[in-house]
Amino acid sequence: MKSLTRIAVLIAALLLTFCVPLLAAPYQEVDTLLLKAMLDKDKNILLVYPLSKIEYNDLHIAGSIFIPLENLKEKLPADLTRPIVFYCLGEKCTASWRAAEIAAKLGYQQVYAYRAGMPAWVAAGYPTESIEALPKMQVKKISTDELQQRLQNDSNFVLLDTSLEGDTEKFRIDSPKRIYIPFEELHDRYREIPRDKQIAVICLKGTRAPTAVRFLATKGFSNAVIVEGGIDKWIKEKKPVVRGPGSKN
Repeated sequence: MKSLTRIAVLIAALLLTFCVPLLAAPYQEVDTLLLKAMLDKDKNILLVYPLSKIEYNDLHIAGSIFIPLENLKEKLPADLTRPIVFYCLGEKCTASWRAAEIAAKLGYQQVYAYRAGMPAWVAAGYPTESIEALPKMQVKKISTDELQQRLQNDSNFVLLDTSLEGDTEKFRIDSPKRIYIPFEELHDRYREIPRDKQIAVICLKGTRAPTAVRFLATKGFSNAVIVEGGIDKWIKEKKPVVRGPGSKN
């Protein structure tokens, strides 16, 4: 009986293997060497950076264009057969594969995600371009403990929250001193930030906040620091947050 059971299981596995069609991946991943070879061979490839204008203007792969995630449907080319490669800030950056998924759902037939992104491209010494390079500078930091104290006691202080809207809808620091400008909108909305206050910039994990501070420095803000570890660290330390919708001031 046990032998018959094993045979039945084996037959079922074979049927699943050969009779159930495999789902085609909506996009393909490429590494640095393959992307360089593709670009050298086919000048019709569209290389797209889907994050923020600040990061794109600072440094991008030569020949690539900037299309934010939310504008892909309107800005991508009409030709659904044109090869499109999306990239962003490295393996931990989700925008490359999220953009690739969106493009595939829109019907594009040759979609690629270069998940190694800018760090790997720069490390390989391949061509890059800059429109508005950000200054190389040491960014000052404050701890989450200092942030908590200053939110409570410092009237000359504001917290600039640059987190993604999807993250702030899950959790956010609730304070009248908080100003919410998503990083992707900072290039166009930085004038909303008071110039007569000490500014602490916070993001989800503290990785994009330094870029925000460097950008603000080009606009005359010399009094900005980052919150080390971001909101993620704040939450892990069980400091108070508000959960649910209502992120915008």
